[in-house]
Amino acid sequence: MLESDGWFCEQDSDWKRRKMIDHMQNKRNRISNARKYFFQNNWESTIQCEFARRIGNTGDGGKWICNIHRYQEMIDTIILIYSFGSHGDFSFERAIKNELPNAEIHTFDRDIFQCPENVCIFHQATLGSRKINGSKSLRAVINELGHQKREIHILKVDIEGSEYDLFEEFFNSQTKNQTGGLYIRQILFEIHLGRGQNEEPSQRTHRLFELFRANNFVIFHKESNLYDPQNAFEFAILRLNPAFFSPIR
Repeated sequence: MLESDGWFCEQDSDWKRRKMIDHMQNKRNRISNARKYFFQNNWESTIQCEFARRIGNTGDGGKWICNIHRYQEMIDTIILIYSFGSHGDFSFERAIKNELPNAEIHTFDRDIFQCPENVCIFHQATLGSRKINGSKSLRAVINELGHQKREIHILKVDIEGSEYDLFEEFFNSQTKNQTGGLYIRQILFEIHLGRGQNEEPSQRTHRLFELFRANNFVIFHKESNLYDPQNAFEFAILRLNPAFFSPIR
């Protein structure tokens, strides 16, 4: 319970085995820089979430969540959810609201849409690093909404390639500002491999997953987007306690 920040409760022997598998798989997760079949060769799940569930559409648009029942048990907590890149599709938000009626859901898109009534709050914004095309960083969004002291329980991101700028800016600013750390429990995102023909898109993708790991996230789900399987994959990652990543004894 300590090493998972209260997310998993199981026998120590099973937890030790789970840690061993995670550590072993993580060593195998950066194998190739080859542009073709990049996601086939790299970054597999390192941890199993026994009660993972797909929430939302069965096809494109749905996301996998680890142990949503944990959120349902938090009867005295308002579950905070950010959904970046709705494109007018609110199936995920509707499904979340059905499972977590008291959840506070904020949906963002660069175009203007209307959230379904009593489901979410819509914000028009272009997400990124603040340095390109007037985009807003994740930290800027959090500050504007006054959520600096709240946990973000689920962050869903599908912003067509801008996820690199968004995550790099956020986690690098976290490192520089140790006193202002913000806790995100789960990140559910689609990642798009850059279109360049050299190895730089691959290198940047490797660096991003290593950045997730350095900030105590593990991969619990991975699947291809069959519309463009060489360039787009869905991932779901979960934050654990730093103690989880210490050497196994």
